Order: sequence, then structure tokens, then C-alpha cells
Amino acid sequence: MQLLGEMESTCTSALGLYGFITAAFGAAVAIHFQKSEARFNLNASTSVSLLLLFFGESLFYFYLPHYLGIVLFGLCCFPVYRSIRSNAILCPEGKAVLITGCDTGFGLVMAKRLHSLGFHVFAMVLYEKGDGAQELKLVCSDRLTVIQMDITNYAMIQEVQKKVAKQLGNKGEVPFGRMSAYGASKAALEFFSDILRQEMKAWGVQIAIIQPGATKTGQVGNVNFWEQQHKKLKDNLSPELLQDYGEEYIDEIRQKILTVGPNFRQHVGPVVETIITALLAQNPKPRYTTEFVIDVLKMLYYFLPSSVADTILNEVFLAPRFPPKGAREGYASQ
Repeated sequence: MQLLGEMESTCTSALGLYGFITAAFGAAVAIHFQKSEARFNLNASTSVSLLLLFFGESLFYFYLPHYLGIVLFGLCCFPVYRSIRSNAILCPEGKAVLITGCDTGFGLVMAKRLHSLGFHVFAMVLYEKGDGAQELKLVCSDRLTVIQMDITNYAMIQEVQKKVAKQLGNKGEVPFGRMSAYGASKAALEFFSDILRQEMKAWGVQIAIIQPGATKTGQVGNVNFWEQQHKKLKDNLSPELLQDYGEEYIDEIRQKILTVGPNFRQHVGPVVETIITALLAQNPKPRYTTEFVIDVLKMLYYFLPSSVADTILNEVFLAPRFPPKGAREGYASQ
């Protein structure tokens, strides 16, 4: 009887310690969000973490020695607490965002979506009388400001900066950090953004890269546009280059663009929601992808031997039928 009483007392003490740790965990989460401007985000990651934590608590209690289970449960609370904090999202009310390229595509959709969430949106358009600008002006909101700006015109950028600062009551500088690399390739822009992310940490500026994948926006699939680009390319090539590459090679480039365009993602929604996730995250990731295939291609490129990766990426995905005319003639003469 005495042994049974001791066991019951031990179980009661252990149960009390489990309850204390659970209560401390809940209090820590509550205090953090009470002090922070971020909000609790019950997304899939957070839900799974909490379910595993409390399912593990039951397993520890019933199947492990009491004090070992208590220690393990306490240790498990720390990564779950960090996960909850990292997945927290910021409240959009009272925050402003400046978006370039709002005439069409991602920019236009983002401007409307972020406005609907409560942001003060400054939508930059190249054509103030264009369809995109007129569509945004129809919103008729004091939280959506449409401004004409050419990002290659430094004087216009300075003027926009003054307008935005005035509307925000001079609450801060408007960062235009990426414009210096706007004309560079995607790879150069990504590298630039990675370094900028590290350099701007000291200023409290967070930078995230969004990799949208193959999404149909703007002129993708526009036959007339690509016909014009094709004609412009041929007209501007020197006779020597045109002879080296051959018209078949150039025609194939145009045809491939028109062929793959309809296979792109037809809706920008997934990309827009990914951007919003990064924008509202209290601790955004350095890089977000919207398609699993992007990660697969990166793995192929970085981890496979170059010969294998080149074969997969160039022969399977691109599969050119016509090599440049000069290259064919060079091989034939050898």
C-alpha cells in the first residue's frame, strides 16, 4: 500500500510538472505576442508543431520515466516556441508599401491585393493614362496612391521619394536599393539582393528574394509582341551575326517562346500570396520559391556532375533542333 501511494504521489507530481511546463509555454507565447506588433499565425507549420508537441507530451508521460519525460518535453518546447515566433505575421494596418511596375502583371495584382489587406499602397506606373493606372484609380481610396515613375529617371525617383515622404509624414526614407541592378540579369539581381540583405541588416531592413517560376504575365503568349521582337532582332543583327546564327536558329527561338508560353502558370495568385507571406513575416526567409520544380532544377544543377546536369537542362528542357548555322558549318568542315 505504501509503494502504491508513493507511485500515485510521483505520478501526481509529474503530472503537475507537465502542466506547469505547458502553462509556462502558453504564457511565454502570450507575453511575446502581447509585447510584439506581430500576430499569431496558425498556419500548417505551426499547427503541425503544436500537435506533435502535445502528442509527444502524452507519449512522454505514459511511456518514459517521469523525470526523463519532463526534461524531454521541456526541451521540445523551445524549438516549437521559436517556430511560432518565426511564423508570426505583422499587422498590415498603418504600414506602407511602394510597388514598381503596377501597369500590368504582378505589380498590378499586388497593388490591389495589398490594399485590400489594409496597406497604404504607392503604386508606381510608367504610363499614368494606361489601363493599369486607370484600373487602380477606380479603387478611389486614400490608401492607394498611383504615381507615374520611370525607374531609369533619377529625377523622377527623387520627386517620388519626396511625395511619398510627404504623405507618410516623413516617417522614414523610401528604399530604392534594387534599382541599381534592375537592368542586370536575374542571376545578377539575385546575387546583388543576397549581398544587400546582409549589408542592410545593420539598418533593420529585411530583404527577401521571390522566385516566381514560370508565370504568364505581361507579353508572355502575345504573338504580335513576339513577332515584333523577332523582326527587331533580325533587323538589328549585323549581317555577319545573322550569317553565323542563321535564320532557322533565330526562328526557333521565337517559336519556342510562343510554344512554352501557354504552359506557364496562368494565374499570378500563388506568386502574389508568396510575396504577401514574405512581406508580413516578422522574420522573413532569405528566399521564397513558388514552384517545387525550381528547387529540383537547382538540385540538378548544383549536385549532379556538370555533364549530366547539362544534358538534362539543355537537351531535355530546351532540346534545340537547330544549332547555329556557323557551328554546323564548322563541324562539317572538320
